[in-house]
Amino acid sequence: MTLPLTLYGVLFLIAVFAPLRWSLAAYLLLSTIDLGSMNASIGALNAAKAILLPAYLLWRLRDYAGHGQTIIAPIAWCILMVYAGVAGAWSLYPMFALKLVGHMAASLLICLMFVRATKGWFLTPAIVLPVTIGALMLAAARSIFTPAFEGEPERFKSFSSAQSFAAFLVALYCVALCSKSLRLGVRLPLCGVLAAAVIFNGSRLWMLGIVISTLIALLISNVPAWTKICVVGLSVVVLVLGVAKGGVILNLIAQEAPSNRIAAAITAGYRGDSKSYGLGTYRFRRELDLRALDAISASSTSELAFGHGTSNSAELAGGLARNPDPNRILHDEWLRVMYEWGLAGTVVWLIFFGSIVLYAAQGVRKEGSSYSKPLLAYLPAFALGLAGENIIAGAGNDVSVGFLMLIAFASVSHRAVFKHRNGAPEAIPVHAAA
Repeated sequence: MTLPLTLYGVLFLIAVFAPLRWSLAAYLLLSTIDLGSMNASIGALNAAKAILLPAYLLWRLRDYAGHGQTIIAPIAWCILMVYAGVAGAWSLYPMFALKLVGHMAASLLICLMFVRATKGWFLTPAIVLPVTIGALMLAAARSIFTPAFEGEPERFKSFSSAQSFAAFLVALYCVALCSKSLRLGVRLPLCGVLAAAVIFNGSRLWMLGIVISTLIALLISNVPAWTKICVVGLSVVVLVLGVAKGGVILNLIAQEAPSNRIAAAITAGYRGDSKSYGLGTYRFRRELDLRALDAISASSTSELAFGHGTSNSAELAGGLARNPDPNRILHDEWLRVMYEWGLAGTVVWLIFFGSIVLYAAQGVRKEGSSYSKPLLAYLPAFALGLAGENIIAGAGNDVSVGFLMLIAFASVSHRAVFKHRNGAPEAIPVHAAA
C-alpha cells in the first residue's frame, strides 16, 4: 500500500504546483491510481482526486472561462443527474444514491476543466506520448513491486481495475491513431505499444474495442478509397483463412491460454467451458444481467416508467455477493439505467449518448482536422465497454477520465467552426497561469 500512496502523493503535488501542461499530464496519470476501490466508499483521497483537484485546476484555468454554442450533452447529463437524485427518494440506499449524484457532478466538473484546458492549448493530443510512458511505468511498477495490489497479479495494469485501465489505454490509442500533431514515426510505434499493453492486460472487451476503433478510424480517415477497400478485403481474406484453419489456430491459441486471459477466453468459448479463468467473472455478471432482465420484465407500470430507484441494483445480488456496492455491483450500465431509472431515465441517457455521437460526427464533418476523430473512433468501443464497466459511478477513475479527455479534444473542432462563423478569433491571455 505504501507504493501507490507515495505515487498518488507525488502525482497530486505535481498536478497542484507544476505548470499547467504537466499538471494535466499528472492528473491523467493520477486517474489510474484508485485507492478507494479497496472498499465500498469512495475514500477521502479519491474524493480529492475527483472533486477538489479538478475544481482547483478549473480555477487555475479561469482566464479561459466562457462558452460558445450550446450543446445538448451537458444539459442531458444535468437532467439525468437531477433525475438520479429524485429516484433516490424511492431507493433502499439513499446515501449511495446521493453519492452517485456526487460522482455525476464531479464528472461534469472534470469535463469542464478539460475543455477549458484545450482553450489555452495546455491539453493537446501531443500529451498522449508522456501520458502513455507514465501509464506504462505505473503498470510496470505495480507488476514488479506490488503485484498483489487489487488482485489479478498476472494482468498488466496500474493501481486500478484491469478493465478501467484497459479502457484508458484504448482512449490513448485512439488519440495516437487519429492525431495529426504527432509524426507518423511516433504514432505507429505508440499504437503498437498501447495495443500490446491491452493484450498483456488481458481485457477481452477492450481488445475487441481496439479492433473496432481501428476500423472506425480507417473509415473516417482521409486515406484513398482504394486503400480502405483493400484493407476490408484483406480482413475478409484473413477471416476466411481463420475459419478454414480454425483447428490449427485454436491449438496455437490454447498453448498461450495458461498465461493470457484473451487466449484463455477464446479457448474456453470454443470448448464451451464457462468455468475457465479466462472468462473471469463472466458467470457472475451474466447471472446479475439475467436477474436484471427478469426484474424489468416483471416490473409494475410505475417501475417501468420511473425505475426501481437509484442504487437499488444491489437488491439483485442476493445470494451472489456479500455487502455489494450498490453503485458498482451491476456492471452493465445500459441495464442499470433501465432497471434503476426506468423509461424516463433511459430516454435521457440515450439522448445524452446520442448527442455525444452527433457531437463527434459533426466535428469530423465540419472541421476537417483530427480533434474529433479520436472520440468518434472510440465511441463504438465505449458503448460496448459500458456493458461491462461502471462509468456513472466512476468520477476521476481512468475509464471516465479517458472518455472526458476525448470529449474535450472534440470541443476544439466545434470552437474552431463557431469562432470562424462569428469572426471572433480566440485570444490567449498573456497573463494566464502557466
